[in-house]
Parts: sequence; C-alpha cells; structure tokens
Amino acid sequence: MNPNTPEFYGYKIGDNIAPYINKCIDEEGECYISEGEHLFGRNDEDWNKDHVWSDSSIVWGWNRHDNLKLIGAGKDKTILKYIDNVNSRRLFGTESPIVHMLTTNYNISCDNNLIEGITFDGNYANNHDISTVCAIRIRGSNNLIKNCKFINFGPGDKSKQECFQVFLSPFHNTDQGSQVVGCEFTSVGQKRNSPVGHCPENTLVAVGGRNPIVQNNLFKNCYFDPINQQSPLHAITIADSFNAEISDNIFNNFQGSCIYIDSWRNENAVIVNNIGTNIWNFVALTCQDWPNKNQISYSENFLIKNNTVSLSNGDVYYQWDQSPIASVFFAYNHDPNLNREIYTGFKNIIATTNKITLGYRNVKEGYEESNQLKCYWGVPVDSSKILLTNNQITSTIPKPVEKESLFKRIINWILKIFKNRV
Repeated sequence: MNPNTPEFYGYKIGDNIAPYINKCIDEEGECYISEGEHLFGRNDEDWNKDHVWSDSSIVWGWNRHDNLKLIGAGKDKTILKYIDNVNSRRLFGTESPIVHMLTTNYNISCDNNLIEGITFDGNYANNHDISTVCAIRIRGSNNLIKNCKFINFGPGDKSKQECFQVFLSPFHNTDQGSQVVGCEFTSVGQKRNSPVGHCPENTLVAVGGRNPIVQNNLFKNCYFDPINQQSPLHAITIADSFNAEISDNIFNNFQGSCIYIDSWRNENAVIVNNIGTNIWNFVALTCQDWPNKNQISYSENFLIKNNTVSLSNGDVYYQWDQSPIASVFFAYNHDPNLNREIYTGFKNIIATTNKITLGYRNVKEGYEESNQLKCYWGVPVDSSKILLTNNQITSTIPKPVEKESLFKRIINWILKIFKNRV
C-alpha cells in the first residue's frame, strides 16, 4: 500500500479523514487522497475531553512546512466535507470565531506547497451558527492552489470575522507571492441576521507579496440577497502586493465585486483578459481609515485592459441595509475623514480597451443606467488618478416605443384599403 495515502495509516470511508491526512503529511511530506466524499472533522460528545486541533483541520508548520503536496483525484471527484456541527468551532471549551479546513503556523513561513484536485466543502448550512467557516489559510511564499473547487463557506451568524475562503499571504511583502490557478468558486454560505451598519464580507481569494497570480479561475452563481445572503461578495482581493496579475478569469452571475481592494499598498497590478457576465461590479478600490494607519490602502500603476464585462440589470446592493443602486464597471471610495494630502489613495489607475455592456434598473423616472465610473461614498477624485479611456461601451436600455401619429395611421389605413382592393 502507498505510504503517501490516508489508507496506509488505517483510514477508511466513514472515518474522519483529517487526522490521517495530517499523519501522512507529517511522515511523508505529501498525501494523495482517493476519489469519493470524505468526512472531515469531529462532532462527538467527548470533544472537550480529548479533541485536538488536528482532528478538524489540516495543520502545517508545526512539523513539516515546505514542499508539501496535498493532491486529490480532481474537482468533484475528491471531496473533503466538513461534518455537521464540527467541533473545531469550540476548541478548548471556547467558541472559535473562525475555522479553517487547512491552516498553517502563523509564526512559520510555509513555502513551495501544492494543493491540487480537491473539492473543499464547508457545509455552511450545518456549521454557520457560531464561526466563520473558511477553506485554506497559508502564510508563506510561492504556494500553488490548482484545479480545486470551493463551496459552502462564509461568515458565521455570531462571528464578526470576514471570510477569506482562500488566503495566501507571504511572511514579508517582499517575498514571492502565491498562485490560484484553474479553480472554481460557487455556492457561497447564506449569511443572515446581520446587525445594521455592517455585515462581514465573504472574500473568495486573497493574495499578496511579489508577483502573485490569480488566473483562469471560475467564479459562478454567487448571490447576494438583503434578507437571505447579506455578506458583500468579493471574488478576488490583493493586499501588500507588487506586480499582481489577475488574468483570464471568468465571473458568471457574480453579485458583488469581481476585484476588490481596501487595504495596504498595492502597485503595478495588471487586470487583463477577464470575462464577466451578469456581474454587479468589476473593480472596486477603497481608501478608508483603519486603526493601523499602515493598512490604509494605496493603489498605484494599475492597468485594467482587454476585459469583457456585461453588467447586471436590476437592483445592486453595496450593503444589505442600504438603498439599491445600479451596477457599475469601476467603483471607488475615498474616506472623507482622511487627510487627502497624506493618504492620496490612488495614482495612475488606467482602464482601457475593455468591452463594457452597461445594465440598468427600473426607477420611477424610467431607467437608471449602469455607471462606467462611480464614487460609492466619500470624496470624488480627479480623472488624473483614475482614467477610463478607449473602452467600447454598449447600452442596453430599452428604446421607447414611438406612438404612431394620427396622420400616419390614416395613411396606413388608406394603403391597407388600396391593397385589399388590388
């Protein structure tokens, strides 16, 4: 039997696979998981007696931390699914505000690792009552998440923690960034019962460092509802990044921001050749105040080019408790409480040669068309900082039906009589 499999250490279908994966990684540095749906985590009554963290999470960095491999048989073939009421939410007798199916030692850089061919299922419907439920958090450089699928993750009902489904952050911002390639994200958790004023976001991919890449992924059927799914949705965010590449991704029926940035310094990002169909917002940049002033966002030298975007019709929401607006290609915010001379927010942001199909929503006056560029809140900035140029714009607002004049009706009546006689 292959020593690089959970089965070598005694695993069988129906068991909790997490400790067997951890054992396999600790012994061999790699683990190959067979096809099938594998239960993940513990929920038994004796959890407080002998439950350990690695019973409900894959943990790296306490033993091995570099050049690890976690490989399945493919998306929708190898499935790791959180068990109902997973006990990692109550580690050491306390309610944990956030849980991860795979996490790393925050004090160790975990580098050059590969995760491939696995569906991660957070089973949000049966795990949302307390904790925010996430898939992967790796602190380290040059990691690769490839051909995986992520479903049913989101902020918990009683947690104020934002959900980062896949979070890949280097130890230092000068370290090599990581890559998310060929993955699929869908079926976000249904977050309800939020307090007025704020609801934690659900961010699907977060990367940073030097040259991070988010490429050839599919984000589909991710929905927002002011009653039944109140978390704002962000497909991709970058933070503390240099030369980030966001390319060749597809966003279908995505009711949120495809690319969203609100923290740290980000320079020389390239956002190219992506396709968005029926989306609420393509790019959103926010410069807002944070307790840690170093976290205040600054975005410089962005190129947003050759993307094909079709914006949604109907009402769009920024927060569940705010009035609806129309969809927008490029949105930005600049906090009015910030000193604009110190925190300039944006510099040399260029969106060019994109194909943009505008949507619209019905209002009392008729139709409100989507915006190419909009300041959601805060202080508007001048066009030298954010420039949209040479984009191909298509309007879809229905043209009014012209009422036929009396004269034209008479002429048509005469022509009809003449035609019948002939």
